[in-house]
Amino acid sequence: MKILNLAMRLVMLLFWAGIIYALIGPDFQEVGSMPLILGIVVLVMHGLQMLMLKQVSKFLHPTAKDYLAVLVFGSFAMNHHRARLKAISEENKQKNAENRQKKQKP
Repeated sequence: MKILNLAMRLVMLLFWAGIIYALIGPDFQEVGSMPLILGIVVLVMHGLQMLMLKQVSKFLHPTAKDYLAVLVFGSFAMNHHRARLKAISEENKQKNAENRQKKQKP
């Protein structure tokens, strides 16, 4: 799974390099507006993923590097955060179950 994630990150880097080259390269008229549209769509989707990360920031405490990684790589940079959030959620479930058991004993 890690190899697939790294491969997809490489694909995203190539995608962004292609978008940047299409926008500032010498043949912008030939390429048309398709790279701009695709870049904007991907940027909006990654922006939404950054907002999702922001919503759980009180649990995960992401850094600026984490936000930048999500902006560039999207969901391929979110695996680590999902795993941490799942572990925190499981830990909270266990604590809540223990608290319920303590309340029921007296």
